[in-house]
Amino acid sequence: MKYVLPLVAMVFFTLGPAWSADSAASVTNRPVIIFDTDMGSDVDDAGALALLHCLADLGEVELVGVIFSSGKNRFGVGVCDAINTWYGRGDLPLGQYQRDDVGDPQNSYSRQIATATNLYHHDVIDRAPDLVRVYKDLLRAARDRSVTILTVGHPHGLAWLMRDPEGSGWVKRKVSRWVAMGGTPEQPGRDWNLGENGTGAYMDELLSIWPTEAYFSPFGETVITGNRKMPATPVNNPVREAYRLWNNALEKGRSSWDQVAVLYSARPHLFEARRGTLRHTSGPNVVWDSKAVDSKHYRVLPRISQSELAEMIEDLMVQPPKKSR
Repeated sequence: MKYVLPLVAMVFFTLGPAWSADSAASVTNRPVIIFDTDMGSDVDDAGALALLHCLADLGEVELVGVIFSSGKNRFGVGVCDAINTWYGRGDLPLGQYQRDDVGDPQNSYSRQIATATNLYHHDVIDRAPDLVRVYKDLLRAARDRSVTILTVGHPHGLAWLMRDPEGSGWVKRKVSRWVAMGGTPEQPGRDWNLGENGTGAYMDELLSIWPTEAYFSPFGETVITGNRKMPATPVNNPVREAYRLWNNALEKGRSSWDQVAVLYSARPHLFEARRGTLRHTSGPNVVWDSKAVDSKHYRVLPRISQSELAEMIEDLMVQPPKKSR
């Protein structure tokens, strides 16, 4: 597993004499994010990780680790490492699901990017430590009630984390909220992240035992990004390459479900969250009950327009890395 100097320490040494109580408070209050992704199933995962790195460069979030949730195409973890390396955070801890009962086996860009270590200068291709172990290490090191777990893929790893007695204890102590992309149809329907590809087998358990507030973000299908400014980024940008390889999204663009969930995690004032209850019905199906308000579940929808979201997301995704690689 790879580690970096804690971000708070890096900020201190960068600011030197200008460090103040106000700046210390801003570091303390910003979201500490563990990013959990099924990188490779779609390209918005790559865009979402780029967005997170830019928000970390801006000081709006603290990205402390990346979890790869798919067990059927193992190269997604290498893409995560390539993107982390591009943004100067190649030492971020990486965790990986070790079983093969959940995930999408198709490949559109994962293998190509993960194996191109000579181009992207990363060192992880298809192997990383077990995700439960990494989750526990990250939570153990975090401040109490500081962590946002952000899942933009299949969240079954959280069920495995809660099955671990130590992991369950750290979740209850260290996690403030779970933000998940997906999961709020008004009628029972198939959900890619929360039901498809084997995830449905875990959802009853996860929804019943998860102890913190959970925010479900379904929006983003009509927010098209990746085709306006991404083509002008360097050709050795692995995010650009992911968009090029995934159904030529570099020209056509792609929906931004995952980026919207990232943006909510960092800038919740741009959204409204309405209480309700998410239920798993059967197989890959879930349903949102807006009348049942006795749970800790919220549905997240933007306050700003689709065009404003698209412009904001793409502007952030294409910012050059702040840190030297």
